[in-house]
Amino acid sequence: MPAGQPMHDLIVCGGGISGLALGFLAHERGVRDVVVLEAADRPGGKVQTEWHDGLCCEWGPQGFLDNVPEMLSLVEKLGLAGDLVRAGELADDRFVVRRGRLRRLPMNPPAFLTSDVLSLPGRLRVLLEPLQPVGAGEESVFDFARRRIGREAAEVLVDAMVTGVFAGDARRLSLAGAFPRMAEMERTYGSLTRAMLAKRRNGSNGGPMGPGGRLTTLHGGMQQLTDALAVSLGRRLRLRAAVAAVLPRGHSFAVRLAEGAELLGREVAVALPPPVAARVLSEALPGGAVRALAEIPYAGVTVVMTGYRRAHPFRQPIRGFGFLVPGRERGRILGSIFCDSTFPGQAPQGMTLLRTLLGGARDGGAVALSDEETLAVVRAELDRYLGGDPEPDFVRIIRHEYGIPQYTLGHPARVAEVDRAAAAVPGLHLLGNGLRGIAANACVAEAVKVAGRIGAGR
Repeated sequence: MPAGQPMHDLIVCGGGISGLALGFLAHERGVRDVVVLEAADRPGGKVQTEWHDGLCCEWGPQGFLDNVPEMLSLVEKLGLAGDLVRAGELADDRFVVRRGRLRRLPMNPPAFLTSDVLSLPGRLRVLLEPLQPVGAGEESVFDFARRRIGREAAEVLVDAMVTGVFAGDARRLSLAGAFPRMAEMERTYGSLTRAMLAKRRNGSNGGPMGPGGRLTTLHGGMQQLTDALAVSLGRRLRLRAAVAAVLPRGHSFAVRLAEGAELLGREVAVALPPPVAARVLSEALPGGAVRALAEIPYAGVTVVMTGYRRAHPFRQPIRGFGFLVPGRERGRILGSIFCDSTFPGQAPQGMTLLRTLLGGARDGGAVALSDEETLAVVRAELDRYLGGDPEPDFVRIIRHEYGIPQYTLGHPARVAEVDRAAAAVPGLHLLGNGLRGIAANACVAEAVKVAGRIGAGR
């Protein structure tokens, strides 16, 4: 080690929500010398909020469910509990497109029996779910759903769910990777129906995707959370500091920056997208683990915000959370969130704000469309589903070429290989939404776990 060069206790590579939360939590737990490195000129990664004349434009997540104690604890520690905003009751109404029309998703078994979201044979097939045998081996989300609740429900309800969470293709996503709770419920109870009944008897209101919760954001939008983390880190956060390589050096590490400088650290946490982490860790991990990281794909997503200076711009009332479009509808948009209906403070009184998504795993070319082409697609499909094609008074288009990681078939095995390799390098930690959960809640919960391991092996 060069004489006089400081040895940091922890270097965090990546200043998205995972890296920011880890840096904050590790320092709070007594790790004295923490530095968080972020390549961009702003922290937060895809968590970014823009306000335009009272309209809230979220680049990334619209919010988080208030059912994860780690997230609520972090908000409390940052002094933001008073700024929490929970979605109103209107957001309980959610819709899925079927045969070109919005159909309300039923929220309880009696409503499901009379719903038009599925045909009568499709509804009856869902009722046979408890009689289906338990599967064996890794399955795609679609194959699991088709086996348990039938093809129609898999193509409409489960496909829509996968679209809403991953912007993904249910036929390619791994059930155990993307929705491990579903796989666990089948293993434990033999049936999703029996599992949900058992959990309700125990006082849980959760479902196959996880425990129940209400969508929540902050008064200033999701960026208020990452901004608060950045302020708390202060000089411990370094922007425009792209990491080129993490190099083990005996019982410590050298972190080489793209500019050529090196930082030394006793421990290193890599909170970067897996393909980037693969390059950074190419000399720290064996080839199999590096390839496993590099093989985790991403789906590009385009976010289109449209605002209207009318409370009722379409024939269809803009009430509820929004709608999703299953792949069988052969549309180009993935769905649309009714922002001001979900969070009334995200648009001025009398205005309507929609957040429509294109692209995803089913339509990789959407992010390459021009602004004019993108807006034309959105307007045509909003006309198709909501009725009418009003000229938007506000438009903001945001493209994420590498939008959402896809937990495709083989993902659990890839993550296991990476974990085994990292465990053999004392002081090296990996986290981020490319591995064990894409939601902001999952990122924070993982950061809490990693923070608890810092210094444990030294």
